[in-house]
Amino acid sequence: MRSIRIHAFALVLWTLMFSFALTTSIRAQEKEKPKPGTTVDAWRQALPPEAEAQKQAEEMTEGTTPPSNDETQKSLLSLEKRWMDSLLVGDADSLMEIISSDFTFANPRVIEVMDRAKYLEHSLRDLKLTSYEFDKTTVRLFGRTAIVSGLLKQKATIKGEDWGGNYLFTDVWIRRDGNWRIVSRHESALRNKSNERIRQQ
Repeated sequence: MRSIRIHAFALVLWTLMFSFALTTSIRAQEKEKPKPGTTVDAWRQALPPEAEAQKQAEEMTEGTTPPSNDETQKSLLSLEKRWMDSLLVGDADSLMEIISSDFTFANPRVIEVMDRAKYLEHSLRDLKLTSYEFDKTTVRLFGRTAIVSGLLKQKATIKGEDWGGNYLFTDVWIRRDGNWRIVSRHESALRNKSNERIRQQ
């Protein structure tokens, strides 16, 4: 009987010692884990590795100092001018560089909303733009998205028909891979003598 008690006591003692050693080991491992200093750090740790790698690549592409709002607005207005200049001379390479693959174009004189392919065909084959002028243009920035709107005065023909006149336009730009791309343009013709003649044809 005494031998059984000794063995039982030894078993209980060994169990207590094992539990203590296991608890000590777990606490030591928890102390070695780095704790996130901010909410952003915690969010990054929760992201898959490829997402963090993509974010780092974007930061490296764009640089550590983002352009100011004034610089961005000037850059967008310059792109608007480059777009129209490309239409003047029929520069397909510049148009394809500026216009996003998911671009759409809406105008009251076209039957349906055009995608990029139809717009390029329309612009390079049918459009004869002879002059243009921007007026009352505004640029609004929303992170990687920008909206440019204003008045477009143009002299142009489409398959011999007069497309000149004044148009209110709204352009949507998206910043991708460090570059601005146009994704949408919507035009509305203003009522004036030139546009009234167009409607009567």
